[in-house]
Amino acid sequence: MKKANIKKWARLAVVVAVFAVLLVLTQPVQFYTALGQGYGYGDDQPPPTTGGGTSGATTSGGVFTKAVSFQSHDKNLTIDIPRNTTGKTKGGDPLPEVRITAVSLPPSPPQQMGFIGLNYNLEPDGATFDPEISITFTYNKNWIPAGLGPEGLTVGYYDTDTKQWVMLDAKDITIDPATNTITAKISHFTYYSVMAHTAPAEFTISALTVPATSIGIAEKATISAMVANTGDVAGTCKVILKINGAEIASKSVNVAGHESEKVTFETVHGKAGSYKVEIDGASGTYTVKAAEVKPVVIKSTVPSVSAPSVAYPAPSAPAVPAVPSPIPAPTPWLAIIVSLVVTAIVAGVVVWYFGFRTE
Repeated sequence: MKKANIKKWARLAVVVAVFAVLLVLTQPVQFYTALGQGYGYGDDQPPPTTGGGTSGATTSGGVFTKAVSFQSHDKNLTIDIPRNTTGKTKGGDPLPEVRITAVSLPPSPPQQMGFIGLNYNLEPDGATFDPEISITFTYNKNWIPAGLGPEGLTVGYYDTDTKQWVMLDAKDITIDPATNTITAKISHFTYYSVMAHTAPAEFTISALTVPATSIGIAEKATISAMVANTGDVAGTCKVILKINGAEIASKSVNVAGHESEKVTFETVHGKAGSYKVEIDGASGTYTVKAAEVKPVVIKSTVPSVSAPSVAYPAPSAPAVPAVPSPIPAPTPWLAIIVSLVVTAIVAGVVVWYFGFRTE
């Protein structure tokens, strides 16, 4: 190969390399920050802006004669303007165009809230719509902070007059976990962002339930309580059961943000008495009664036998034997004579002694 041809091919290779470098550099460099808390572009590249004009879609009064849609450069935001919607600029003129710009550094979010990476400036700033229009965000579930579900997301707009974020009413937001989309109704243009509630998990115990009536020794006692998470992020709560001040058992329960879970314990006692139950400040009492001892009743295993029913003739009265007439006793003459003699003698002695005996 001739030296002239080599030089020509070398110059061509340099031209191609320079063209390739320029082609790459003109593309926006998109990146996501850690934990899904921001969305931006390279410092040396302006964020891409998309949108379009409304010419041919509106009347001279700003009324849209047909439904139109606009999508962001990353395809994660879609603006839908229905037919017969009136769109005007802040000054009251018909809306000439719609622009969507990804925002790399939006104003700081409210306390206990964070961005998930969907931040956009809708322009012209201050444009109004009557009736409301819809904007739909498409999110990646991996952008949602740990411990949160799609229900922890919301949409807010930045009020440039008060310099504060304003959360849209829940009734104006629809979250569809099946399609990973959030649709919101809006009436004006400004900064819009998808945010996540990030208040840490905080638990309260309520509705403690103990046996309502006395239970017996060795009878199972069921104790339950409701564990509520008043925070936004899901968390695990260790529930400790104390009876008469002593720790008896514990359970760990996972509760999603703004949800409640029921935790149940079962225990038995071998001694009668009153027992005080405590679970994280909630308390109640129940009573165990002494075992009742009943007398042992022995049941006969011998079957009862019924005598056959037989009719017997009534017994006849027995014959009364004839009683012989009494025989008169003989007169005791000897005894009478002796008694009279003795009586006479005694009487004579008495008369002599008192009547004829001289002193």
